[in-house]
Amino acid sequence: MPTISEYKCNKCSFTLPKGWGGYLYVIDDKGNRIVCIHPSERTIIQKVLGKEASEAIIRERTGYNSDCVCLDCLRQFELDIGDAEGKGDRGTYSWRYYYYEYRPYGTMRRRDKRICPKCSSSNVKTIPEIVGEICPKCKEGVIEETLIGMA
Repeated sequence: MPTISEYKCNKCSFTLPKGWGGYLYVIDDKGNRIVCIHPSERTIIQKVLGKEASEAIIRERTGYNSDCVCLDCLRQFELDIGDAEGKGDRGTYSWRYYYYEYRPYGTMRRRDKRICPKCSSSNVKTIPEIVGEICPKCKEGVIEETLIGMA
């Protein structure tokens, strides 16, 4: 079971989305990213792609959106940055579970550039990358992860 955490500065009111840092998605025939809600990921993928979808099709049409924050303007948003840039292994249960469950061959490829949609800065981090770092808002506190439950 995935752990659910909250992420916040230990000095100011800055918070990030609760959860485990992102979510699996599947791309429908129109190119829309459909959220695969836990624990029904496989069911949603089959509903969108069909029960007979090959592993190659599943690999091509699934991805992982990471919760991100722009360290310059503080905008929070989601990006699919793939394996090459993501620091996804966060402990006992992480998004890597989805990698092994749904991508048995190869790595997850990046679909999005690591660019803020508001200010176009490339100074963007995922939640796992910012945990333990100085708060981008107050510049005094540290972003902490607190376990609040299991999904």
